[in-house]
Parts: sequence; structure tokens; C-alpha cells
Amino acid sequence: MATNDSMNRIERESEQTLNVANRIERVAASDALMDRLKQIPTSVKQTYDTVPKKVVWAVAASIALLIVLNVVSAKNYSEEKVNSQTEQTNSYFDYLKTV
Repeated sequence: MATNDSMNRIERESEQTLNVANRIERVAASDALMDRLKQIPTSVKQTYDTVPKKVVWAVAASIALLIVLNVVSAKNYSEEKVNSQTEQTNSYFDYLKTV
């Protein structure tokens, strides 16, 4: 019987929670708020227009330069690694040259 009462209580609380939306009334937006909302697209567009094209090209060139330097350094690193492994192998077998 106690579980039935607790289930009824839980169901009542659930229904009350779901019915909260029925008691909420809509509020009309003020004219000042609507004017501010309508101004947002034009203000966003103005901020993007203030970035000079020279800055955009300079950033693009910098990124391209970093990519090129990264590729060149990776190539040199791999060549250096192969050379050092060959030198290590040659020095390891140097004792055989005297035999």
C-alpha cells in the first residue's frame, strides 16, 4: 500500500511539473529590443569589413611559410637519421677491418 501511495505522489508531482508550461504567459518584446535585434546583422558585417586585405594576405603567407619550413625540416631530419644510422653501423663493425 505504501508503494502505491508513493507512486501516486510521484505521478502527481510529474503532472504538476509538466503542467508548468501551461501557466507561463507570453510577454511581448519591447520596440527597443526589436530594434537592437534588427541591428545585429549590420553590426556584425561592419566588424568583418574592418580587417584589411593586407593583413589577411600576410597571415596566409605566414602560414604557408610555416608549412614549407616544417616540410623542409622534416626532410632534413629523416636524411640525418639515415646517415647517423649508417655511421653507427659502420663504427660497430670497425673491429672487423683489422682482422
